[in-house]
Amino acid sequence: MNKTIVLSVALAAWAAAQTPQGQQPSSFAGVVRLNKAPISNEVLKVKLPRPVEQKLSNGMRLLVVESHKVPTISLQIAIPSGTLQDPEDMRGIAEATAALIRLGTKTRNAKDLAEAMADVGASIGFGAGQDSGSIFVSALTENFDAALALLADMLLNPTFPQDELDKWKTRQKSNLQQAKTNPGSLAYERIFKVLYPSDARQYTLPTVASLDKITREKVIEHYKAYYVPSGELAGIAGDITPRDAAAKLEKALAAWKGGPVKHPTLPMAGPLPEKKVMLIARPNSVQTFLLVANRAIDRMSPDYIECQVMNRVLGSGPSSRLFRNIREEKGYTYGIGSGFSASKVLNFFMANTSVRTEVTEPALAELLKEFQTIRDVPVPAMELADAKSAIVAGFVLGLENPSGVLSRWLEQREYGLPEDYWDQYAAKIQAVTAADVQRVAKKYVPLDNAQIIAVGDASKIAELLKKFGPVEQTNPDN
Repeated sequence: MNKTIVLSVALAAWAAAQTPQGQQPSSFAGVVRLNKAPISNEVLKVKLPRPVEQKLSNGMRLLVVESHKVPTISLQIAIPSGTLQDPEDMRGIAEATAALIRLGTKTRNAKDLAEAMADVGASIGFGAGQDSGSIFVSALTENFDAALALLADMLLNPTFPQDELDKWKTRQKSNLQQAKTNPGSLAYERIFKVLYPSDARQYTLPTVASLDKITREKVIEHYKAYYVPSGELAGIAGDITPRDAAAKLEKALAAWKGGPVKHPTLPMAGPLPEKKVMLIARPNSVQTFLLVANRAIDRMSPDYIECQVMNRVLGSGPSSRLFRNIREEKGYTYGIGSGFSASKVLNFFMANTSVRTEVTEPALAELLKEFQTIRDVPVPAMELADAKSAIVAGFVLGLENPSGVLSRWLEQREYGLPEDYWDQYAAKIQAVTAADVQRVAKKYVPLDNAQIIAVGDASKIAELLKKFGPVEQTNPDN
């Protein structure tokens, strides 16, 4: 839910694509003039193609979005192998399983599998998110059966080679060392501990000790427990009919069974009440990484749409206030932004940027000033209209690809949103008022309760940060 759209160009291009060459609209009734680009309100009306849903014999719920514009097919499958399922003393095992499952089967080694995928032009990937994992397959229509056969081999016959596990652990340990020197990684690691101190969400990285405890046998145990289909969502988009999609998956994955598996259920607490300023000392750093956050909304919040509009004004994209002020006008940074992480397991608002050490204080002051302004001053009508139209434009453009349509329907099913949710989405965005924006800003944009993280040279910025509240200083190893 994070895209950058230049409104006048995006909407004009989209509208042009809908009008045959050489044909001009016969009437300009209903046209809204935004700057110099005439934009018809009709362009902003969307009705998504309905997917066909079927339940497969292994328990998967399959959604099919049929489109024959391009001879390609993509498949997404959810599995319950998320990082929140990792044992506390073995963090990283979900990621290890996802990395190793495609590196060897009973009949093919990693090189053989890579060559087989290249031969049919297929892309096959596995990933481990927090609440769940994912499987992705993409291929030309004529090669989709071959790609499915490769996927089935990986899913049903993985060997998890010991040498590949050893190499993966070595790479992960190297990544951990690098993370300890990366200001952004240090800040994110700290803020998750602040926001979710009592459960597994506080961990963003494994430790060397937990990596050492991951064995091939433990990976196999994780695979058997969590790489199962029952009750999970799957989706196919592209050049295939619903009947053929179900038949192909039934044939290729007939032996893939198991589940259901219970997903983690975690509390969604409200914002932390007291302001904190935390300094992670990074001696001789020429920049300060700044992060300001607090707990906010999850995906099912009734304020979700209003928050998207508010954040578009505040910190999403090059037309946002944070970008225009702190990057364009002040020149303190190359990039800055804000956003909500709203899912089944995450519920926070965050803004972050990296600035030169000598402008740490004014940059943080300007960021908080923008927080104050959006809370206290109604958004001007034109700025609000631009933000809403940009969100709708990005939404519409994302539906040009069948995979984009499928992802919306998978989201609708995952969260149990109303069947007409996406049909009404553009209208609900356009209905957001300046009062709505101000209301959710006061509720969710942190100010007196901001959780501020600064990663930088403590000898130069510690005293300056005290102007924003009592400073708690740590180092990267704490």
